[in-house]
Amino acid sequence: MNITPIFTTMLLAATLAAHAAPAKPDVLVILTDQWSPRYLSWDNPQVRTPNLDRIAREGLIFDACYTPSPICVPARISLITGLYPHNAGHSVWGNVLNYHVPPAAAPMFRDIRRAGYTTAQIGKLHWTAGASWREEFKTIADYHRALGLDCVVDVSGPPDSVKDDSPYAQHLKKLGLLEAVATDLRGRYVKDESEARASVVKPEDYHDNFVAGSAADFIRRQPADKPFCLVVSFHSPHPPLDAPGEFATMYEPEKLTLPANVPESYQREGRTLDHAATRRMLANYLGKISLVDSCVGRLVEAMKQRGTWDHALVVFTADHGEMMGAHGYLTKGRFYEESARVPLVVRWPGQVKPGRTKALAQMMDVYPTIVEAIGGKLSPGRFAKSLLPVTTGRTAAVRNLAVSEIGRGASLHLMARDARYKWWVDEKRELLFDLDSDPLEMRNLAVDPAHREALARMRGEMLLHLRSTQLNLSEGYKPKVQRMREAEASKKKTATK
Repeated sequence: MNITPIFTTMLLAATLAAHAAPAKPDVLVILTDQWSPRYLSWDNPQVRTPNLDRIAREGLIFDACYTPSPICVPARISLITGLYPHNAGHSVWGNVLNYHVPPAAAPMFRDIRRAGYTTAQIGKLHWTAGASWREEFKTIADYHRALGLDCVVDVSGPPDSVKDDSPYAQHLKKLGLLEAVATDLRGRYVKDESEARASVVKPEDYHDNFVAGSAADFIRRQPADKPFCLVVSFHSPHPPLDAPGEFATMYEPEKLTLPANVPESYQREGRTLDHAATRRMLANYLGKISLVDSCVGRLVEAMKQRGTWDHALVVFTADHGEMMGAHGYLTKGRFYEESARVPLVVRWPGQVKPGRTKALAQMMDVYPTIVEAIGGKLSPGRFAKSLLPVTTGRTAAVRNLAVSEIGRGASLHLMARDARYKWWVDEKRELLFDLDSDPLEMRNLAVDPAHREALARMRGEMLLHLRSTQLNLSEGYKPKVQRMREAEASKKKTATK
């Protein structure tokens, strides 16, 4: 019998199977809050994050990823809308008190669900504030369904985490710990949330571990024949600086090294801080980072038990960074690297080439990257861009500019970063930094005649960006003129009744 044709056919079939598109992967997004890029273990040996280290070794590290806004709410809204804060459908520049994202403007989870996925977010949401969703929906579950979410476990960050309607508060109540935690948190926010002091709960009962446990339970419940996209949103390392248990003492302050852009003495939060005080804060902050890493380990283990870890698409990022004393500032809301630049790692074995890239990226690019990776269709009118061409080596970059925005009262602060320079402007000043020669942003070149050409070019780049990102083709969007005309017609109709 001539077996050559049979063998050839089998070999061809095996070759085609090896090059066929992979089965749709489970997607895990690890979203953290206020994680400074200065404190990533692959750049800073002081930081201990073994679980994230393994993910980073298997993925592509983006060294130039920027948040659309260095403030929680607008950054998180940008992620699920794919829009900049100045776009219609977003239009939020601060941590507002009463707001909800219109579902028509936020199609991320719907785009993913249409690709055949179960969608979930567990942990901190923070793209809503207050109960304005009641204007459109009877229940919060109705609102989440309209966004395209199949499962939501909303665990707000402190102090909201101990409110009666929080699942974490109910957990603490069962343990008899709710009053102690609530009292501790109230004291921290009245006095100073940056005071480094251990939490009153053990690590296993800390809110990040509650989130990790809820996420692991979700993973274990999922049917084997349907992929999921799960966003696990940790509040840490955001203040208060209350790392629990052994994480509060994991780092010795006197052994920590501060960047050269942290002044020896500076005024913040109504007190004078020096290097010793900053190192004490940093030690607790790093403890919270290591706690998050231990939580990531729980997620990895749950996915290994499910049998999908080896092929899972994993993204690690943060909404914004943390100043931690740099330039004399704490927390966020600045365009310095510590606050505006964020971690980003994309890991997808067999598809993403491991390594590092200086390609510019925006945190909101996570959304279209996932949609393209799972074979979905991106809703129109998004200004976020898929990074898949970069992660797979098809192209070196998809952006030539990364931007960030902050609204303070009537003024709009703007930042632009290209391959070399960072420029920003507010109502008081204009700044330009050469990040190649001055990564700590110590020398403002905006006043240097030798850099006049670079300054003019960066101004022009920002103007072009603003002009080219005004149009929004998202579902349900109406131009301002149309909205004004409809409002006027409604007034006239009401007046004639």
